[in-house]
Amino acid sequence: MAKLTIDLTILTINEEVEPAVFILHPDAQRLEFSLEPRWIRHMHKPHDFSFGPVSTPLPVFWLMLDGERTIQIEDECHVIRKGDLIVFPPGLPYQLLSAEAGSPVRYLSLSCTVRLGPFDFHELYPFPKLTAVFDEAIFHRLADHWMESVRLFDQFVALYEHDASDGSPSSLAVSLALLRVQGALQQWFAHLMALLGPQLPEQPPDIDPRIIKACTYLQEHVHEPLTLEKLAAHVYLSPSHFSYLFRRALGQPPAQYVRSYRIRLAKELLLQTSWPVGEISQRVGYGELSEFSRAFRHASGLSPQAYRQQWRHTNI
Repeated sequence: MAKLTIDLTILTINEEVEPAVFILHPDAQRLEFSLEPRWIRHMHKPHDFSFGPVSTPLPVFWLMLDGERTIQIEDECHVIRKGDLIVFPPGLPYQLLSAEAGSPVRYLSLSCTVRLGPFDFHELYPFPKLTAVFDEAIFHRLADHWMESVRLFDQFVALYEHDASDGSPSSLAVSLALLRVQGALQQWFAHLMALLGPQLPEQPPDIDPRIIKACTYLQEHVHEPLTLEKLAAHVYLSPSHFSYLFRRALGQPPAQYVRSYRIRLAKELLLQTSWPVGEISQRVGYGELSEFSRAFRHASGLSPQAYRQQWRHTNI
């Protein structure tokens, strides 16, 4: 069976960047591209502001506007200043170190899901952690789109919270506000990819379409028991051959991928909902809360409750 190759093409017309197009060859099939915001903020912080270490299941993007600080991602320290674009990878601990003196810092912060079909974008195209934007025109264009996204996101949140306070279903105005945010994010991401594209892998990954189908299935049925035999049968392969193709495509065995996806989804639900931990445990496929708590602590070093509480007191 032919493989699907994912190519990333950035189209430019009259120096204006159009949204990214993700094409699958050799057929006319495509992976659906989606962007969903978690937060979009314009941050002003004093010189002694610090946080962390923290980690998030989603990538976090910063664009430094003013000031100079030191960040740490895992064991690597970086001095960041105006014009630096920082990407905090999902799942890795990072922190902003305190400074005894200095000027306030101002930066733009954004976190969102970026997905290609069943895959997170960073699984296929890992982002560089630090990029210096030396070109003033590119910097201001990216910052302007980012600021517009902040404005639209704040409008959306205000409308959503107004409807929620009334106890009424979300209005058409809320849906339209979210569409405007998503449209602005598409433009922001196109500018981001025009900037980062040269640093991304030259060779796009080859993914067998049966593996894409299996990943889609396991995400749609994550609340159910998912064995190797069940996943292999869904795409009409023997367990051994399916496991071989899966490991070759994604670099890990199916069981590890399922465990990682369940914990990543649990982290997203802990941050984005107020559901009880027991309900989240059921939704991500753990029959017993104690089993879920052990798996979560093993993966993140924190209990589910502590992970949620940590982020409620972190504003980055």
